[in-house]
Amino acid sequence: MDHTAALLKPLVTGANPSRRVRQLYADTLNIICLNQRPQQALATCDEALKTLAGLGALDLSDLDAAASWADTADTKSGELQALGRFDEAQKLEQQVFAMTEKILAHRPGDLHALEDRWFAASRLALLADDRHDATVAADYADRAVQAAQDWVRFNPSSLDAWARWAQALAQVAKFQYERGEVSAAIATAHSAVAL
Repeated sequence: MDHTAALLKPLVTGANPSRRVRQLYADTLNIICLNQRPQQALATCDEALKTLAGLGALDLSDLDAAASWADTADTKSGELQALGRFDEAQKLEQQVFAMTEKILAHRPGDLHALEDRWFAASRLALLADDRHDATVAADYADRAVQAAQDWVRFNPSSLDAWARWAQALAQVAKFQYERGEVSAAIATAHSAVAL
């Protein structure tokens, strides 16, 4: 992937780069971020986010770029979380969640945004749990279940979507158990296994 990015970079920084090449470059950088150390990944994510913003991601004039922006911002949020910068991670992940909601308002079946919304809700639940905010954690865990259900509804052949639905239900069950709702947690866990 590093080699791919190196080949694309001159095309992106040259005169009149195509939208497609810039999108591909940003998406490649996002994948590279996942394999870098967190501090280095932040800079790579920022370059990808800047490229996507230049395509119209932030004003939603390019919904593909907006979905990739949400995906990359989620990656960056994970890197911030890994560095212990939880407030920054939460703030960015809230932007991701809001972006996915806006994309889906314009294009309800956008599979990339549906997937991004699941990742955002799931990470926000974990971040709230880290802060011992059980109410917010449970709310976002429920939103992750809904996000996965919507994803399955629009793409029932996606094994990833089904797996994320089960994962979201397991997260809900964990929070129910921690609140002492053992019977509900068992029922929710059974629902996850039944998928």
